[in-house]
Amino acid sequence: MISIEDFLEDIVSKAMRGMGISIQQLANLADIPEIKIKELLSGKCEESVVRSIAPHLQLDSASLLISGKKSWRPRDVSLHGLKNFNSKWHDMMVNSFLVWDQSTGLAAAFDTGSDSKNLRKEAKSRNLEITSIYLTHTHNDHIADLDKMIKNYPKADVYVSSREPLDGAILINCGHQFQIGNLSGTAYLTHGHSIGGLTYFINGLDRPVAIVGDALFAGSMGGGMVSYQDALKTNRLHIFSLPDNTVICPGHGPITSIKEEKEMNPFYPEFKNKEPSTDS
Repeated sequence: MISIEDFLEDIVSKAMRGMGISIQQLANLADIPEIKIKELLSGKCEESVVRSIAPHLQLDSASLLISGKKSWRPRDVSLHGLKNFNSKWHDMMVNSFLVWDQSTGLAAAFDTGSDSKNLRKEAKSRNLEITSIYLTHTHNDHIADLDKMIKNYPKADVYVSSREPLDGAILINCGHQFQIGNLSGTAYLTHGHSIGGLTYFINGLDRPVAIVGDALFAGSMGGGMVSYQDALKTNRLHIFSLPDNTVICPGHGPITSIKEEKEMNPFYPEFKNKEPSTDS
């Protein structure tokens, strides 16, 4: 089972960093002692503190509390034509994905993680032909095994955002349309975590699929390393506008869905019309 990537302390830290709010400033805004903020950032979940700071970080307090209590994870997803692979990169785990059209046997890899061996083994066992490799962004953990993928699939085209060019890769922009056999897809620019982060939205399986890289995690999001506000904005524009039953495939942590993220992701309070349920 793939672990949740971020909990309370990670979410608050990302929001503080993204908004440029220090511990002292947050303590003053929330009218609580600085030690309470420091305890929260070390993992202590105190309801009064969470509810005091959440509005000042534009976070949803109810789902933030559930994150602090570690009482939720998204429902498991089993979708024919989609397979997740999880590999270790230094002290963290990173995802890559294989998507295929059963009727034609054509497939695409999305990112490589640190080791693409299991992805390649899966494709071989299913007699799939990988014709394309799509990169969500070019941070090292997501493309560490790209050379080996290219060596094993020399005829496969590699696609990457024009904002993050790589030698030999085909450069694409927001709105780029593609096919995986009879499956159809569109690339959307979801930058902010990286300069040219892409989300790949795919139709043709039993449920729509969005492979989002580090734009969004289950109950969280990638840090706005380039622009926190752009990360929030492009996620709202290109990810949260997708159908509720869309399967979300993040760069780290478990697979989730649009519906669950609207209910449980603290970064997007506008979608909350009631207290989230731990039964979700």
